[in-house]
Amino acid sequence: MKDHLRSQWFLMERLLRMDRFLAMALLLALTFSVNGIGWGRVEDWNRSSMALRNLGRRGMPWDYLKPPLHIFVTHIVVKAPIDSIEHAVSLVLRKRQNFDAARLVAARLLVVGLYLGTIVLAFEMGRVFYGIFAARVIAFVFATSAGFSAYNHFLSNDSPLLFWMMLAFYFAARITGDGQRIDYVMAGLLTGAATNAKYNGLAVGISLVAAHLLSARPKTWMEKLFGRDMIIGLFMVPAGIVLTNPYILFDWNRFVSDFMYGYAVTPRYGGQAAGGTSYWPFLLIIPDVLGLPGALLIAVGVIVSLVMVALRRRFAAPESLGFALALSMFALYYAKIGSFPRLETRFVLPAVPFLILMAGPFLKAAEKHWRWLAVACAPILIYNCLCSYYVGRRFNDDPRMPAQVWMEANVKAGSRIESSAGSPHWRKLPGLDAAEVQVGKLPGKEIPPGKVVDLRMPHPNGRAVLFERVFKGNRWVEGQAAAHEGSYDEQLFSLKELLARNPDFVAIDSSDYQEPSETAKSYYHNLMQEKFPYRVVYDRQSPPVPQWIYPRVIDDLQDRTILLVRK
Repeated sequence: MKDHLRSQWFLMERLLRMDRFLAMALLLALTFSVNGIGWGRVEDWNRSSMALRNLGRRGMPWDYLKPPLHIFVTHIVVKAPIDSIEHAVSLVLRKRQNFDAARLVAARLLVVGLYLGTIVLAFEMGRVFYGIFAARVIAFVFATSAGFSAYNHFLSNDSPLLFWMMLAFYFAARITGDGQRIDYVMAGLLTGAATNAKYNGLAVGISLVAAHLLSARPKTWMEKLFGRDMIIGLFMVPAGIVLTNPYILFDWNRFVSDFMYGYAVTPRYGGQAAGGTSYWPFLLIIPDVLGLPGALLIAVGVIVSLVMVALRRRFAAPESLGFALALSMFALYYAKIGSFPRLETRFVLPAVPFLILMAGPFLKAAEKHWRWLAVACAPILIYNCLCSYYVGRRFNDDPRMPAQVWMEANVKAGSRIESSAGSPHWRKLPGLDAAEVQVGKLPGKEIPPGKVVDLRMPHPNGRAVLFERVFKGNRWVEGQAAAHEGSYDEQLFSLKELLARNPDFVAIDSSDYQEPSETAKSYYHNLMQEKFPYRVVYDRQSPPVPQWIYPRVIDDLQDRTILLVRK
């Protein structure tokens, strides 16, 4: 078995170069991911966007509510080089240039590149443990599932997390064969990197322990439990965390405070009662990633694989090792995240790749009857491709895109815009020379005459008040909710204050008038009904989603945008 796995890992590079099915899967994934890549034109409208966030003093993150690895990677690979080019061109032309569109597309291409790497790693582990046929099916499932494609359009940490977890899992998988100390070291370091990609990435560390226990190298239980290589690998996890974010050593108190705040509020972000769980909803979300037909295929594959491994009792066989290793990761992740009272698709996303890998023994057994499997899978893959294409179309149809064009064409120098918090940031548009002012906060620098002024209204989510009540007595949340969630004066949402601000234009995004604040709801409703001295000149919303499409809901996408001008 050792010789078999060693030879399989040795052939990786050669087979990856020549397998045309993998190349086809990667081409499909790339095609679906770049369709809609210009969403936002100059900014990412996902509320969890991280990649292009600015860094603070000496390159330090502003906070640690979400880990900063993807910010660092994007800064090095995308932002810093394009910033330098933008600065150089501005000097040569003696006019400030705006390369925000290039930054946005390049940052999204980086996310897509990481996802293609995830598919390659999944293919390779499928090939080693289950054979080339299973690896090809796994690659096509990854490449065509619309749930993965949707997250490739965001600059959040979610899609990059899959790459770092799969890379850590890859080196853990090597341990089950003739694993060397370097495999333990790399598995540990990359588990630390996955943690700094997103904190739930720490769960992949279980694969290092499981691989060590499954490996044939430790002969006795004492060696299995206290083996030097495994201890070194586990020590590499905190080392990987520090190496990929060394600032936590110098900013320890803030890191702990931010981490514990996020740990407390994330499972109950909507004010959910303590003690609830989401184990069943966790499973029901999986079809949002794979589609219902694809999820049923994988579910059948996992159940049959479990029965096969249990009945054959060939626990040292490659397919049994691959199944057990993927199962260890999925089971731990499911047990922890399923315990949350609140669950989102992005919470479930990191578990799905390992569920796909668990179907490997079934796919290997089905290779003898590959024609029947191909007949069954073809409609599923076609359906997935249609849904993946539709994902990009939905991004392209966002009503905020033509709203940006309208503003560039109609807003004149010196105008004042009042924008609800979810509206596009007009200052980023190359056709507007604009500056932002946060309404309700102390003014910053004086704005030069002739600039467009964008008055940004607060987001009326009410979470600061909600958290102070729901988490009363929690020392990590109480007294800190306003600082993290923002506070605002509801009187800002009134006709009197609107007339005092006297904007020429008003921009309203549906995410702001759907929040629980009754005062804000009434304010935006009166504006849209033209009860205030403003008239609607632009009102568009995202087209309805066909019933047969998945995922039905994509974060921060289904939108309505309203623009008004003073009467």
